[in-house]
Amino acid sequence: MKKPIILLSCLTLTYAHAESVPATPLKPATPATAATTKAEAPAITLLPGAEVDIKPIIAAKRIQGEVAENWEPGKLYLLECWATWCGPCIAAIPHVNELHEKYRDKGLRVIGMNVWEDGEEKVAAFVKKKGKGMSYPVVYVGKGGAFETEWLKAAGVTGIPTAFLVRDGKFLLKTHPSQLTDEAINSALQGDEGIKKLTESLAMAEKQRGARTANSRAFYQAMSAKNVDEMNKYLEEAKTLATPPQLIKSMELRIAIVQKDWATIQKQLDAAENPMAGMFLYEASNAVLEDDAAPESLVKTISDRFDEVHSVLRSGGMAHINHARLQWRAGDKEAALASAKKSVEEAQKPEGKAMRSEAITARFLKAVEAGTMPSSDEIKQWFAEVREQAIKESDAKAKAK
Repeated sequence: MKKPIILLSCLTLTYAHAESVPATPLKPATPATAATTKAEAPAITLLPGAEVDIKPIIAAKRIQGEVAENWEPGKLYLLECWATWCGPCIAAIPHVNELHEKYRDKGLRVIGMNVWEDGEEKVAAFVKKKGKGMSYPVVYVGKGGAFETEWLKAAGVTGIPTAFLVRDGKFLLKTHPSQLTDEAINSALQGDEGIKKLTESLAMAEKQRGARTANSRAFYQAMSAKNVDEMNKYLEEAKTLATPPQLIKSMELRIAIVQKDWATIQKQLDAAENPMAGMFLYEASNAVLEDDAAPESLVKTISDRFDEVHSVLRSGGMAHINHARLQWRAGDKEAALASAKKSVEEAQKPEGKAMRSEAITARFLKAVEAGTMPSSDEIKQWFAEVREQAIKESDAKAKAK
């Protein structure tokens, strides 16, 4: 008789992306910013085949659903580790929920393990809002405690989402939940031989991801150097690495930007299905602002859609400066002045202050109010002055100590 499998899921924030997304690092205790602090990787002591205790799971605060007090014989558990502040985790919830609904009658047990969180109330509210979209049992672990020590730290987990697979009290493997496809779960439900095949498959997939990561890094280095020949070389290499189609498309678009192929840029911006429109608009806007030869129609397209850029970058006022410059180029000086004023407002917010953009946005607004538009070189000079002032202040503080 084939042994069913239980899937325990510890999940945080995942982007809906064809390429699996790296786990979000452990969130610092202070309010999150765009970057998170990655914890040091602990020594790994929890290895496949090891006996694991269900008590830390039972001891966690139940948010919804029931969890058996002992491992159900023959069941496959999926422990999905997640947190409300983790974007990739939230994006992974629909997939995990689908696995729960599709395979629970075939022996799969999914448990959402909320980890690295401050306060169970926000978790309970989040789960309640998800409703049927998060129908599997969920428990609140929080920070510290036996689950973090005996599971997360022992398995070397420093980021989420991370999914653990367990059967008959034995740890089978851990992976990103996006890797647990229908084929993977069906394989795991076949018993030890299925787990062996799944482990080999995941190892191969990890190797492929590493190759794609190296390719992507090399491509962007070539892009920074504006070396189109090298960019094309890595584009062709990417096509041999099973790179998702949307990533291939993004590489092609970035080559068009470096080449200032305005027609191709316009065509791609007009393509409604472009999944990376916000970031691409940002990069296209930089190319346009650096070249007076860019067609007015393209300038207007980017200007009209610039809110998509700001929603992606959240850049504390600097995005609004670029928006104002585009609006000015498109002949709408009134709109440019409004954007210049908004850049000052954004720079005065806490996140803007952290970027030291107040002085730059204030100078920019003053110039626009006077009826002039600063050039790229002038703005770059302002940045250089701000950096120099920051260095002086840092040196002064160091000497004072």
